[in-house]
Amino acid sequence: MLGEIVVVGEHRDVHACLNQGFGERDYSLLSLKDIPEAVLYLRDPACTASVALFCNVTMRREQDFNVLSEISAIHPHLQILLLPENSRSLPIDLPVRNGNIRMLSKPASMDDLVETVQNSVSTAAILTEKAKQNEKDSESEESIGGTLPLFSTAFLTRVGMADVPVLLHGETGVGKEVMARRLCAYSPRAHKPFLKLNCAALPSELVESELFGYEKGAFTGAVIDKPGKFEIAQGGTILLDEIGDMDIRLQAKLLQVLQDGEIQPLGGNRTVKVNVRVLAATHRDLRRAIEQGTFREDLYYRLNVINIVIPPLRDRKSEILPLAEVLLGRHLRPGAVMPEITTELQQAMMEYHWPGNVRELENIMRRFLVYQSSSMLIEELMNTVPCSAPKPVATSNHYRHMDGDNSSSIDRLAEKSRQAESKLLLEALEATRWNRRQAAVRLNLEYRAFLYKLQKYGIADKREKSEAEYGS
Repeated sequence: MLGEIVVVGEHRDVHACLNQGFGERDYSLLSLKDIPEAVLYLRDPACTASVALFCNVTMRREQDFNVLSEISAIHPHLQILLLPENSRSLPIDLPVRNGNIRMLSKPASMDDLVETVQNSVSTAAILTEKAKQNEKDSESEESIGGTLPLFSTAFLTRVGMADVPVLLHGETGVGKEVMARRLCAYSPRAHKPFLKLNCAALPSELVESELFGYEKGAFTGAVIDKPGKFEIAQGGTILLDEIGDMDIRLQAKLLQVLQDGEIQPLGGNRTVKVNVRVLAATHRDLRRAIEQGTFREDLYYRLNVINIVIPPLRDRKSEILPLAEVLLGRHLRPGAVMPEITTELQQAMMEYHWPGNVRELENIMRRFLVYQSSSMLIEELMNTVPCSAPKPVATSNHYRHMDGDNSSSIDRLAEKSRQAESKLLLEALEATRWNRRQAAVRLNLEYRAFLYKLQKYGIADKREKSEAEYGS
């Protein structure tokens, strides 16, 4: 059997003619009557079709072509041929951007059509063999491309096409954002926006306005309406980096977005429907954060549809040297000669513990381009005092908790920090006779951030309570 041909058409006479033409050439022919039936069959990852011929099918909506692109992403070898009944069957600006989707002109005879399909079957067979070879070589090739070898192309394709939330765990610098972008590239949302927000880099009130946007007059300085990232990324993907550092109050709003697919901009009453895939990344142990009350359990299970743990670089020894060569080439000036990674330097790199993971490796390769000396780099690597290895990210109930003394020390330090910050806020308020704007200026804080801190520590409530007691 040379291949399976799926023929989609609404006219029985077309099916009969194609059956007769293909029957003499040892093809398996499957006839489907319309686009929904064809999409249901072709979307199945187990589908073995080589060619899908859409014959005399009217396709005028861009959504129809987006579905074909999605199918082509699931089956990269599949050749999709569009044979219109007439020029009115297709829009003028045909949105086909995939090389495996082709528009055919009306053939002069049935033999010409059969020959075209036969050539397409041969092309599909070549692409299938090439994909098998790439799968065998994926370990080395994907290291060079910046993807972890332990995640094959087939795995990335399945997760990318799944269009469900993904939770990425791993130490700082292991490549969580790289993995998120690769998943997006393998998804039907690849041509839509990909936006990233670091939840630890901004105060929680700014994270909220960045995600959901705000309307004019929502707060001082809001002079125009501003859409949030969820609205800007409509149809695309959002990466919430360091999700473990998101404020607990804001987590409730994010949960509502994941459940209902709606957002409400700050200062407004309108709701906006959003269709965005959420990827989240963290280096924290979210299970322990749930126990400590700093992360919502319901949000964890909503995000944790697919959980991907990216190992640290010290556990991926085979990737160190290929990645080093790629990073050297990335930062090499045009026309410059790439320095040789000597055997001694290779050994030093393999023995190094890489606490900063791939990000540290990139910095060291940039340093190598400046030094142009293996011996200097070897000396630095050998003389670096090893840090204790970070605790593994929790992915099961077997997570090893920190010992009690260490944990209580951290808790005491955090409590002292809270007391010191609360004291500064109170001193600024008393110095300005409880003028909050002047106090915010005195502490060089944005006014909204200052109000949030007052609410966080309950300082405003304390004053009202004391005034009530005094008045009575």
